[in-house]
Amino acid sequence: MGVAKLKKAELFYHKSVREEIAGVIQEMGVCQIIGNPERDVKPADIESRLTESEERLSEVRYLLRALTPHYDDPVSSVDRMLGERPVVSMDNLSKLARDTDLGAVAAKVREVEHEVNELKLESSQLRANRDLIASLTFFPYALSAITEGTRTVRAVAGVIKVEQLNAFKEALNGFSRDTELILAPQDAKTQEIRAVLLLSRSREAEILEVCVKSGLSLMDLPASLTGMPGEEMDKNADAMAKLEERERALTAGLRRTAQEWMPKIQALSDYWNSLAGRYSALCSGSDETVCTLRTCFWVPSADAACVQKKIEAISPNVALFLSDPVEGDEPPTLLENGQCIRPFNVLTTLYSPPVYRGIDPTPLLAPFFFVFFGMCLGDAGYALVMLGAIYWLFKKYRRIPLGVKDFLMLFAFCSVSTFVYGIISGSFFGDFIDAFLPSLSPVKNMLMLVDPMSDPIQVLGISLLLGVIHLMFGLLVAAYDNFRMGQPVDAVGANISWCLLVVGLCLLGTAAGGLVPPYFDTLGRLMAVGGAVIIFWYAGRDEKNIAKKFLSGCLALYGATSYLGDILSYSRLLALGFGSAIIGMVINLLGNMSADIPYVGWLIAVIVVVGGHFFSILINLLGAFVHPLRLQYV
Repeated sequence: MGVAKLKKAELFYHKSVREEIAGVIQEMGVCQIIGNPERDVKPADIESRLTESEERLSEVRYLLRALTPHYDDPVSSVDRMLGERPVVSMDNLSKLARDTDLGAVAAKVREVEHEVNELKLESSQLRANRDLIASLTFFPYALSAITEGTRTVRAVAGVIKVEQLNAFKEALNGFSRDTELILAPQDAKTQEIRAVLLLSRSREAEILEVCVKSGLSLMDLPASLTGMPGEEMDKNADAMAKLEERERALTAGLRRTAQEWMPKIQALSDYWNSLAGRYSALCSGSDETVCTLRTCFWVPSADAACVQKKIEAISPNVALFLSDPVEGDEPPTLLENGQCIRPFNVLTTLYSPPVYRGIDPTPLLAPFFFVFFGMCLGDAGYALVMLGAIYWLFKKYRRIPLGVKDFLMLFAFCSVSTFVYGIISGSFFGDFIDAFLPSLSPVKNMLMLVDPMSDPIQVLGISLLLGVIHLMFGLLVAAYDNFRMGQPVDAVGANISWCLLVVGLCLLGTAAGGLVPPYFDTLGRLMAVGGAVIIFWYAGRDEKNIAKKFLSGCLALYGATSYLGDILSYSRLLALGFGSAIIGMVINLLGNMSADIPYVGWLIAVIVVVGGHFFSILINLLGAFVHPLRLQYV
């Protein structure tokens, strides 16, 4: 158990069986190609297959992007994530790919999508024109006066601020025989006024210069607007209706295309993704001669014999050689744990998998996360809801992917610790028993061992004690690793010394507070002094200068403050459990108060209690996962 042992496989095979070889390697799912993405020379045949796969994948991605908004998928995204998808063999997918002309489908969809985009642009222009026409309904003449004019007269439309209007009128007094100003109706709230100015073409340049200087912002009207404002509004509405009708027809066509093709496109997406991944790995991890290929990959030792048997059964033109990793190799890390520990692998991989020859921390951190999660959520009722929900998911979905299944099992295990801690702390949907089932309170009180509500210091002490144990356990694991790697000095100086110092200081503190017998005071002094001396010596052992040795030792001892901070951070075990209980109490209190409302009180109380606790489970579940995870990483 722990980090799985791997074998390095060197495979030589004839080019004629490359597809069969690639299919077996991918189908078994236990091999990792040793690739070199920066390799200059790549097998030409495999590279051409990769190019073809990526081209098909590009078409698939486009079709998925274009058709998904128009497709009513009978299987929701959550259901797909939990394994509710059709199972199709690679042979059937290969036949589907040969019989399907994705290029023709993509070309048709692109043509329709292009027309829809053009219609949207045209509709946008019509809406802009509609707003312009609506702002000029006060103009009593045809809009051709603005867009075309006559031989002697033209009109300009614009907007001017109310405070500039009088000055503008005065500026036009010098052109009284050559202009006519028409203003839109205004009220007390009007800040800007629409205006149309009829002017003589003989003095057009002078008049326009005065307009600009006086603050009139000119408006541009499309040349197509020539009729009366009312007529143009009607024409605009008719044009908009035609565009909307055409867009609806095109959208309906896209919907029909989506309903017809999306199941095939989704299947082909998996197919071409699979082939692209296959050829990409082989392309970066294979060498070729005129007739043969050479591919190297890692395979777990436990599966090596099976892989060798399946590959060599393909053809006599195949040779597979297995060897152990040597110095300079960088094997990947595969965590190999039993059924009870495997769900906790996610905690390790979220941070960083161990190196190949390192220690898998998963079995070591799993018990602590199990306990910490239970203390943070800390409610027996919430634990039962979690277990029920997970049981329902496993009953409904029979093909849940292994990664998702392990994640669900992690919460199932942690719900057990949550239930146990909820019983010993007396929390069942907060104080639901005391609030609504007082006859069961004696049973609940009899099972209680801690009471965070009335004696939080007791739970705080337990939390800090767990913190000390957790941190010291981590240091001892590091010490074991140093001993295993042949570094006993580092094990004592960097790990065991801190165990002595921190535990010694904790014994001193608890003895001073009367929490442990007095003779622990002497033991604590000896451990703290011994640990401090070792840390002081270890930090400055490589320094030649006496002053530097002393300074290095003092700086190292200052690191004790970081351990103090780390230990105090375990108080969050109390805080999160306390918060969960308080939220539950508030929800129950609101439910009790709602129950007093005449006639409908009982219904409101049920809604408040059920809805409130459902929300509480979701929000506290997130905290109960994140914060214990952070403590593992500390």
